[in-house]
Amino acid sequence: MITGLWCAHPESNLRPSIRQAIHVLNFEASLPNLPMKMPVPVYYSPRQCGEPAVSSGEPTMTYTSIDVGR
Repeated sequence: MITGLWCAHPESNLRPSIRQAIHVLNFEASLPNLPMKMPVPVYYSPRQCGEPAVSSGEPTMTYTSIDVGR
């Protein structure tokens, strides 16, 4: 379970390489130390046809994992 959560970390730069994950699953490395509270991922809506490829930097709509399914 911990290895799966590690691989699905919302911040991609904190996810393990496949080699690191396999080492943990084969008991060749210790379990990672995950934070007690994971960051909430933010999802941006896809660009619509006709919208500029570069925007002001502000997303038009965001969803967090808390909002999904409500």
